[in-house]
Amino acid sequence: MNLSTRVRQRWGSLVSPATRTRFRNLGAGFLFGGVLSIFAFGSMGMSNPSQSKVQPVWAPSEVESPFASPAAQSAFSAVSEWKSEEEITRHATPADLVKVGDLILRKCQPIVMGNSGIVSSDGNDSRRFLQSLGAMSETKEGAPIRRADAALFFYRLASELFSLAAPETSVYQFADIPRYHYLNIPVESLESIGIRIAREPELFGSEDPLSISDLSEVSVDFLQAYENRLKMKVFPSLDPAS
Repeated sequence: MNLSTRVRQRWGSLVSPATRTRFRNLGAGFLFGGVLSIFAFGSMGMSNPSQSKVQPVWAPSEVESPFASPAAQSAFSAVSEWKSEEEITRHATPADLVKVGDLILRKCQPIVMGNSGIVSSDGNDSRRFLQSLGAMSETKEGAPIRRADAALFFYRLASELFSLAAPETSVYQFADIPRYHYLNIPVESLESIGIRIAREPELFGSEDPLSISDLSEVSVDFLQAYENRLKMKVFPSLDPAS
């Protein structure tokens, strides 16, 4: 008998069959675990520490323009781009109001009913509209603008771009604006053509500070009113607020 046979016989006489089965199972488990360890450490070694991890790329989404005219589309894109670079929840300042006015003036030419058209001779700097806001023109540069300030500013802007005519009488729509107050005509004129400047339908909120988001929404309403006036120039029978 050779050596291997004698070893197996000796092993069989010393270890019972049940114990031999347990040893085989234990050995198979160690073997399987060793193979898994080799694959795990091998895969770690395959990665190069100098290689950078894949980072997500965030691309700004394009905001679909609600306008049809090239002028309103261009102004809307300019205002949207400005808004995307600002913190929309912060209070808007006179500089922000002037910035929005400038963007609109640079893209939208004054509308004159009839065949002739003119370009404003005052230039594209809307800062001149602050002169009619009284104390606002003397406030600090970073002070928040009030709803009343924005209403007067956009009323003057509307008067220049599409000759917004003041109504002969006021309907005194807002409970917090007294009779014969200077805000009645500007606010009611803006609201009548779809520029939603008031806090609520019957409450204006003149002292409310406006945020960047609020200012952007008012500018969108303004551009919609501007486009409606462009339609009226082609179709004079249209309602200005349609």
